[in-house]
Amino acid sequence: MQQKTGDGAPDSAAGPPHVLALLAGQALLMTAAGVGLWLLSGRSLDGFITFSWAQTATGIVFAAALIAVAATLFRAFPETSERLIRLQSDTYRFLGPQLSWPAIVAISLCAGISEEAALRAGLQTLLGDSLGPVAAIAVSSAVFAALHLAKPVITGLLFGIGILFGAVYWQTGSLLAVMIAHVLYDVWALRHLNREMHRLGLFETPPTAPAALANSPTEG
Repeated sequence: MQQKTGDGAPDSAAGPPHVLALLAGQALLMTAAGVGLWLLSGRSLDGFITFSWAQTATGIVFAAALIAVAATLFRAFPETSERLIRLQSDTYRFLGPQLSWPAIVAISLCAGISEEAALRAGLQTLLGDSLGPVAAIAVSSAVFAALHLAKPVITGLLFGIGILFGAVYWQTGSLLAVMIAHVLYDVWALRHLNREMHRLGLFETPPTAPAALANSPTEG
């Protein structure tokens, strides 16, 4: 049964904690896949991820740069920004209108950690040994974009973002840095998306049929 929020709007049945549990399970599987691909490349487990203040700082600076660029572009081109929000609304509507800060952080942690583990440390590393870094970055970025099941324009943008993350990982060799950057950027992006969807009244607009089916709880 759906619960109602204070303003009378129904809280999404697929929202937290239901979605958080599903995302956590998916994140564990993807992270395990990343570790498996890393080991398959012949590398030792202790090199999968390392920790240092320098890597942490790199991740924070990278995230701050991404957020600054995105925020500046959205303000400079409001019509394009609104179009992008509308294109993503069906995909992310299942998270529900009442997306709290703890839920945003949890979702961002799941996505940032697992996607970087699987696609950068795992797939990109393994492919890089045989295809070279350029092809490996391109292939892993294409998989990254495809996994989001987004519309073509958004898929193209995600591919570009994947290229950027892949290049940073290739240059720094730091999984920690790209994980931190991914998590922090996702926190900002999810908050911005949720706020803009409210402003545009998109939670009151019925989703299109394909999106409604794609995000049905029965499909996980």
